[in-house]
Amino acid sequence: MTTTLAQIIGPVLLAAAIGFLANPKFYKKIIKDFEAQEGLTYFAGIFTMILGLLIIVNHNIWECPTSIIITIFGWGAIAKGATFLIVPSLLFEMSHSMFKNENFVKASMFGIMILGVYLSYFGYFA
Repeated sequence: MTTTLAQIIGPVLLAAAIGFLANPKFYKKIIKDFEAQEGLTYFAGIFTMILGLLIIVNHNIWECPTSIIITIFGWGAIAKGATFLIVPSLLFEMSHSMFKNENFVKASMFGIMILGVYLSYFGYFA
């Protein structure tokens, strides 16, 4: 199960981070549009929480680094989904604060990119 989840999560993280680094204005616009669509925010909360629950129900493993990363990803998705459903303004405030520091955003995206490479490598080549 760890390998399968790494094969799915790794490439998504890698593509999202590269996309953000290549075109930050596009992603900033997406976030602004997303914030304006309350129905979409609600749906994203439901979807994200379900995704996290699916991961945790099937993979709450704290043994090796890769399984720990995937488990943390699952718990994080649950927390983010619940936050979207309960206090979505908190996530939007956090994203606005993050975007004020361009170096922090770039460093975060590089970190996500490295995580995506690691999970992809583990999922497909290890």
